[in-house]
Amino acid sequence: MPEDWNLFERKLGGETMMIFMNTALKDRAPIAGFSQMIAVVFNMYSLWDACGHSSKSAQELFYKLEERLMRRSKEADLAVYAGRISLDSRMELIFYAREGEELEERLQAVMADFPQFRWYTSAREDEAWSFYLQDMYPSRLEEQWMRNAKIAFALHRHGDRADVVREVEHWLHFAEADQRDEAANRALATGYEVSASTMDASRSAMPYVLQLTKRHALDLATVNEVTKELYTLAAEAGGAYDGWGTRLKLRRLARMRNMLRLWWARKVVRAGVVALLATIAGFVVWFLT
Repeated sequence: MPEDWNLFERKLGGETMMIFMNTALKDRAPIAGFSQMIAVVFNMYSLWDACGHSSKSAQELFYKLEERLMRRSKEADLAVYAGRISLDSRMELIFYAREGEELEERLQAVMADFPQFRWYTSAREDEAWSFYLQDMYPSRLEEQWMRNAKIAFALHRHGDRADVVREVEHWLHFAEADQRDEAANRALATGYEVSASTMDASRSAMPYVLQLTKRHALDLATVNEVTKELYTLAAEAGGAYDGWGTRLKLRRLARMRNMLRLWWARKVVRAGVVALLATIAGFVVWFLT
């Protein structure tokens, strides 16, 4: 099965959830033969109690269980793991199982190694994969939040300090110049600066570009809030939000690491040059003698 695992936030009925799912299944869904949708629901409060109220320990244990369930179902070709829905009080793992297979028996065997969990299953026929395609799959805005999460993770790996407020550039695209100008005026009124207002002739669709700047942190909650505001602003003016960019604000350790890499790279280059010059000198001496 194709895999492209993504994480995004969703707010529904005053409740915030995180959805982690294999979005690559959309191009294959519904998958013939896997028509039984099974939700494995875990009570997280009981797990936190069992882990001494340590959220980190509870999450690590849960992810270990999740990985084992994914692997067992995949190895046995018993079910397709679609993803996870996380809420404060519970976690739901969503599988699509083969008709007639007793997935619960396999679940019981795995869960015997995890007595800390309180759990139950819920199953229903979903031949069209409507739960995956309609209830789980991200909206256009959630797809942007999904990209935000990927960028935030990449920045963190490179040593960026998400809490540091800095200038962030945002790009919006429009089909008409008056749409772009309307969005620019509304953005100015809500605290953004217009960095550029141009026309990109290389674009066949939505060639009018609006580049906005705002100072804000890059924690995921803040980035999602800002991109939602601009996504809505662009849509209401007839355009589309196209993403953001900024400069890294590295932690001290990351800066030192980068400086050491640069120093070492220069040292290697210098050593290479010295070796090359020595080789050339030796060749000249040999040639002259």
